[in-house]
Amino acid sequence: MRWIDWIMVSLMIVIGLSCLTMSATWMASPDSIFAYVKTLFKICFWISVPVITAAIFYVLMKTKRNQDD
Repeated sequence: MRWIDWIMVSLMIVIGLSCLTMSATWMASPDSIFAYVKTLFKICFWISVPVITAAIFYVLMKTKRNQDD
């Protein structure tokens, strides 16, 4: 992928996360920026758990494949 593709993908992810966070915050308590930041942190944490798990699995599989050769 070219660098412009990575920028576009990153922007789409950031826009999606901010929309998800805003809608969750407005449902719970729309008066506080603290609630927005707290919800954003929770969403980012729960998104990072499977991403980190998949990355570790990928690195382990790639390392094992290189050792077998």
